[in-house]
Amino acid sequence: MKNLNPALLRKFLRVAGDKLKGKWLLVGGTLLPAVGIEIRSTVDIDLIGLGEREMTQNLELMELAESLGLAVESVNQAAAFFLKKTGYMLEDLLVLHKGKQATIFRPSLALYWKLKAGRLTESDFEDCRHYLRYCRGQNDVEDRAGLKAWLAREAKIAGGRAPRLLKLHEMLG
Repeated sequence: MKNLNPALLRKFLRVAGDKLKGKWLLVGGTLLPAVGIEIRSTVDIDLIGLGEREMTQNLELMELAESLGLAVESVNQAAAFFLKKTGYMLEDLLVLHKGKQATIFRPSLALYWKLKAGRLTESDFEDCRHYLRYCRGQNDVEDRAGLKAWLAREAKIAGGRAPRLLKLHEMLG
């Protein structure tokens, strides 16, 4: 699969906002270049439909990718499974792009970290670190105490991921 460059990703989001309908959430490594953080390349777009209507548009999403020269496999829906497990709330969704028919959200810092925590590889950790810096710049680091408590609980059961979770805990200050 071909790497997504920031210009192609921005074009994808613009077209998705105009052609898809409803509410969508951009997560994963793709989120970082979408907010102007270009630290690593990625090959897939983790764009999740947030409702039943959106879930029925998966074929349109793949057609959209293909129309921009991307492989249909570049659209990754696996994150939807993990999103459901987080028990996210509407306040965890921040508008990233509003198109003619669809709104594409980005996750709050807490939701982003919760989505990354299950795996939390070194690249996931770096993504979390950079997203924290971005969120601080946007002045939207919410409920630090709650996030720190969650990280501490998660670190107790995390096994090999515990050191990285504890580093995230420290970064919150």
